[in-house]
Amino acid sequence: MKKSNLKHFIRIIRPKNSIMIGLAVIIGIILTDPRQIISIRTMYGFLTGFFISSYSMIVNDIYDIEVDRVNKMDRPLAKGYITIKSAWAYSIILLFTGLLFAYFTSVLGLLIATLFAFISWLYNFSLKKHGIIGNFTVAVSTIIPYVYGNVIISYNGLHDFIGNPALLSPAVYWFSIVSFFAVTGREVIKTISDIEGDKIRGVQSVAIKFGTEKAAKIGSIFFISAIACTMGPYIFKQMGEIYLLAVMVPDTIFIYLVYSILKNNSRENALRVKRIALNGMLIGFLSFTLEKMLVIIV
Repeated sequence: MKKSNLKHFIRIIRPKNSIMIGLAVIIGIILTDPRQIISIRTMYGFLTGFFISSYSMIVNDIYDIEVDRVNKMDRPLAKGYITIKSAWAYSIILLFTGLLFAYFTSVLGLLIATLFAFISWLYNFSLKKHGIIGNFTVAVSTIIPYVYGNVIISYNGLHDFIGNPALLSPAVYWFSIVSFFAVTGREVIKTISDIEGDKIRGVQSVAIKFGTEKAAKIGSIFFISAIACTMGPYIFKQMGEIYLLAVMVPDTIFIYLVYSILKNNSRENALRVKRIALNGMLIGFLSFTLEKMLVIIV
């Protein structure tokens, strides 16, 4: 394979996004039992998240090729650097690689990974056209890697699942709820910047259906809900002062984003808020895991 072609095959999986999904699995492991962060299951978990996310990124580009030819012409499929046939073959290889690593963790891990892959496909195939339902689907897809990380550490066999199917770490519960609200808010605000492309797709997005001002307000409600839920682990004494201090950083970022998007709901500012929100989520990762990791270090 030529070096130039290899570059396009790397770009199409959006490595940054796929690495983040792999790291999300590790976050789930840290929140469950940080002592197991250095383990073969952690490696399998990261690779599962990375490869299935890569599969999802390609499927997204396949279904969005016509829109990308208008809005995002630099993408490999839109530019014709990779054919649709090659993209499908590549995505299937990545999917089965991810599922293979999931199988190495447990049967339950494989089932969760399969569900993640199916939701990713269904979103790209159909659900993204259904406005807020599509936004919720993206948020749920974001949560699954944390749950997967929890499961591959917590469950040692099917009998564990039958005995206690809700065996999730309290920290994973809270982080999943916070992530759901934050991601949904980001996705809703993203619809403001995606109006033109969504019209081509026939997407009944929040911004198209209700207007940019209401989209900004709805997105802000989800951001505020995420901020409020970050207090849960401290209030219920599942996290301490270190967590409380650390989480103030992403909370401050999201408070600012609420102010910003309500003041200015233009396409340009929506793109800016969307980008900063992603950085805020990354800092949120650190906030939730810092206290857990210090337990190991100290």
